[in-house]
Amino acid sequence: MMLMAARYTAALITLSFCSAPAMTSVVNAQSGANLQQAVLTELREDRSLRKLTVSVEGDQVTLTGEVRTFWEKNEALRRTFDVDGVGTVVSEIDVPIADDQNDLAEDVVEAIQKYAHYRMWDHIEGGLENGVVALYGQVTPERNKARELFERIAKIRGVQDIQMNIESLPPNQQDNSLRNTIAQRLFQSEHFERFRSGINTPFHIIVRNSVVTLVGYVQGGIERIEMERIVGQTQGVLRTDNQLQTLR
Repeated sequence: MMLMAARYTAALITLSFCSAPAMTSVVNAQSGANLQQAVLTELREDRSLRKLTVSVEGDQVTLTGEVRTFWEKNEALRRTFDVDGVGTVVSEIDVPIADDQNDLAEDVVEAIQKYAHYRMWDHIEGGLENGVVALYGQVTPERNKARELFERIAKIRGVQDIQMNIESLPPNQQDNSLRNTIAQRLFQSEHFERFRSGINTPFHIIVRNSVVTLVGYVQGGIERIEMERIVGQTQGVLRTDNQLQTLR
């Protein structure tokens, strides 16, 4: 990963003093050494980053070495950019690749499902290719769920990068009221009362500006129709988009 920043070239006026270029070299060398030490000091605050090698050329810093996870790699980059005087960071940091991509995919799914704040009102889909996790979907806005999910997934061994396209739904009191009402009516139904906890449901209900989208899976056609009926007859719902799929 290479993050490029603007680079500036200063025009030097040539004078008749032979010592001027040598003095400039000494100053630049001292400045580079100071920047290198500042970056090393910052990285050493995190024990997992202490084995990284730091080299400096101008305001460009190159990080080399191996870390255990993408989270540690991301932390190394973040800490380096936080150091005053750093303009560009070049990453030559390696993260070990997972032996089995299917196992890695299962680990990512488990991390999302076990996230305590991933509820029936959120919906996330994604993919995995060569260790790069792509996530997209919508979540409710009461906390920064995208950031928290990023951290959980970035700490999984074998993840190489994460592409996040998760939208936080706009805060809307009417939508919150609809969620509460829909939940009360839905869990009174014999078809859905077993999902009363609202955690790890196979279906998801996205409420946005009083429009409700149903996604995910239900057991059969009867449940699909029943959920659409319950939601559609909830006072305040403007429209229902039923995208539910059936398992049989």
